[in-house]
Amino acid sequence: MDRSEFLDFIIKNKKIDKKVFDLSKKITDFPACYSILIKLDGSDFINTILNPSSYGEIAIAGGDIKKHNEFKNKDLREKLLKFIDDLVERAQENFTYQTYADRNEDDSNYMTIGIDLGTTNTIASYTDEDGKANSIPMKNGERILPSVVAVVKGKSKKLKFEVGQNAIWQQKNNPLDTFYSVKRFIGRRTSEVSPSLIEKYPYKIELDQEKVGISSPKLKRRLEIEEVSAQILMTIKANSEQFLGKKVKDCVITVPAYFDNNQRVATKNAAEIAGLNVLRLISEPTAAAFAYDISKKGSNSNTLVLDLGGGTFDISLVRSEGTDLDSFSVIHTLGERELGGDDYTSSIEKLIIEKMKGSESTINLDKNVLNLIREEANKAKHLLSFQEEIELNFPHLPTSSNGIVSFSCSLTRKEFETSCTKINDQLASIIKKFLAVDKVKKNKFTKVVLVGGASRMPVFTNLVKNLTKLKPQIDINPDEVVSHGAAYCGKYCVSAVVEKTIIDVTPLTLGVHTLGDIYSPLISSNTALPTRKSKDFTTAKDYQTNVDIRVYQGERKIASDNIFLDNFKLFDIQRGKAGIPSINVTFQIDMDGILTVTAIDKSTKAKQSIEITNSLNLGYEEIEKLKKEAIEMADEDIQKKVYSERVNELFNWKQQFDDLENKKISTKDKLIIDKVETCIDKIHKSDLD
Repeated sequence: MDRSEFLDFIIKNKKIDKKVFDLSKKITDFPACYSILIKLDGSDFINTILNPSSYGEIAIAGGDIKKHNEFKNKDLREKLLKFIDDLVERAQENFTYQTYADRNEDDSNYMTIGIDLGTTNTIASYTDEDGKANSIPMKNGERILPSVVAVVKGKSKKLKFEVGQNAIWQQKNNPLDTFYSVKRFIGRRTSEVSPSLIEKYPYKIELDQEKVGISSPKLKRRLEIEEVSAQILMTIKANSEQFLGKKVKDCVITVPAYFDNNQRVATKNAAEIAGLNVLRLISEPTAAAFAYDISKKGSNSNTLVLDLGGGTFDISLVRSEGTDLDSFSVIHTLGERELGGDDYTSSIEKLIIEKMKGSESTINLDKNVLNLIREEANKAKHLLSFQEEIELNFPHLPTSSNGIVSFSCSLTRKEFETSCTKINDQLASIIKKFLAVDKVKKNKFTKVVLVGGASRMPVFTNLVKNLTKLKPQIDINPDEVVSHGAAYCGKYCVSAVVEKTIIDVTPLTLGVHTLGDIYSPLISSNTALPTRKSKDFTTAKDYQTNVDIRVYQGERKIASDNIFLDNFKLFDIQRGKAGIPSINVTFQIDMDGILTVTAIDKSTKAKQSIEITNSLNLGYEEIEKLKKEAIEMADEDIQKKVYSERVNELFNWKQQFDDLENKKISTKDKLIIDKVETCIDKIHKSDLD
C-alpha cells in the first residue's frame, strides 16, 4: 500500500482505531509517519484534520504540527512535512466536497451572492459567466436597498414588515415603528451603547435587558436586532432569486473591519433567520480592495482603503500579490464603530433646527417633524457633495398653537462643513494614528481607495488627500464596490477549487481575565486569520477544583473595561497550592473571525472547549422561532412565493398519484386523498374568483 491509499483510508475512516494502526504498518513509503504524528501531538492534530468544524481549522492544525522541531534528521523531517501537506490537502478537498455535497439538488439551480449589509443601504452582487461582478437590482430598478424596516398593516389588515424604499415612504406617519441604522446596535450590550447615540433615533431602543433590542408599539413586543436585519436579508434573497432565476442559499457577507466577535456572530444569526448560509464573513475594506484589484487586473500593490459608511469608519492596508493576484492579506486595520455618514446627517439636522428656532414662527418640533427634518437632511448631505448651496422647503409644519406654517431656508456647503468640524477631527485622528503605525510605514501604500456612500463628500475626500498626499480613487461606485468584493470572494475563495486567498486580521486584542481584574492578552489585534495561540495559567487560591475562564476583547489593561464575550468553567483541575496547577488556554479564530476557546489541565487532562458565540447569542430554539415569525410577517410577495411553491408541490403529488397504475390504497390513505382533492378544488375556485 502506498501513502496515497493510506491517506484516503484515514479520511474515510474518520477516527483513530486499530484498523488505522494496523494499516500504517503496511505503508511502503515512510511507514513511521503516522506514529510520529501521534507521538508529537497526541490525537488533537488527527482529530482536527478528520473532524474540522471549519475549513480554516485544517490549515491551522497543519501549520501547528509543522512547527515541531524535534527532528534533526533532515531527510526524515522533509518526508514528514510532505506527509502532513498531503494529509492537509486531502482533508481540505474532502471538507469542501462535503460542504457542497450537502445539497440534495443540482448546483446549477443555485447561485452564491455577495452581500454588503450596510447601516444605510444594503447591496447584493453576483459574478456572471465572464467572471465579472454585477450588482443585483431591486424590484424598483435601483441597485440599492435602503436598510430600513417598518411594521405596517398589509392589505389583509394583518401586520407585516415593509423593507426598503416603501418603509421610507411611510416613515413620516409611523416613526415609532420604522427602524433604520440598526447595524449600529447589532450584537451589542446595553452598557456599550451611549445615551447620545440612542437620542438620535425616534424609535424606542430597549435597554432593560443585557442585550440591545427595539420596542415595536404595533407588534406590542420586543424585536431583536438580528430579527430586523433578517428582514433586510430576506428581501435581498427574494429579489436576487427573482432576478437571477435561481435559488440563493449561500452568501458571503461583509462586516466592518472593526466589528468584534459578538457583532460578527449576530450578523451570521441574522442571515440564518433569513434562510441564508454564510460561507464567509469578510471585512468591508478587504472586500473593496479585492474588487478593485480583480476588476482592474492590477499588479502587486499595497492599497489603503478608507471605508466611511453610514454608521462605521474603517481604515485598512491591504497587500495583493502573486503572479495572478492569488493572495490578498490585511497588513493592519483600525476603525471606529460609532462614526459614519449618519453623524454628518445629524449635524445638518441640528443646523436646520437652529434655523427653524431662529425664525419668527413657533414650529412644533414633534417626532413627525423631526423625522421629516432627518429625511431632508439626508437629501441635503447628498446634494451638498455636488452643489455649493441648496434651498430647503418645508411647506406644511405644525405650530405650537395648532396652526400650519411653511418654512424655507438656504444651506451652504461651507455652513455644513463648519458644523461637522468635530466629526472631521475624529476622522483625522484615526487616520493619523493609523499612518503612524510601524507596519504601515514599512509597507508603503501605492494607492488610496474610498469606500462607502459618505466617502463622496468633498469634506472627506479633501481630508484624505491632505493626510495621505495621494489623490483618492473612486473609479468603482463606492456604494457597490464592497458587495462586488463579496461576490468575487464567493467565486474565488469558497469554490470547490480554491483559486485565491484572502487573509483578514482580528481587529481587537483577545484575552482572559486574571487575578485583580487584570487583562491577559493571548491574540494581539491585527493578527492574520485563521490563527491559534496558547498560554499557560495557574490558580489564585489553594486547592481550587475549578477555574472560571472569562474571555474579553479590547485594548484596555483592566479586563472589565473591555468587551466581555463569554465565560465557562474548567472542573477537575489538579488540587494543590496556589500557583502549582498548570492550565493551558488556547484561543483559535477561524476565517470569519469567530473565536473558539479551549482550556486543559496539564496534570489531570481535564478539558473544556467552547465556541464564543457570546452570552448574548440567540439559542437554536429562538432562531427557529424568529425564522417562523420572519416568514409569517414577511413581504406579501414572499408569502405568495411560498404559497405557490406549496400549491405546485400539491398538484405534482396529485398528478403522480393519478398516473399510477393498479393503485391499491387503504381507508386511511383514501381519506388523505379526499382531503387533497378538496384542497385542490378550493384552490381552483379561489383562482376563478
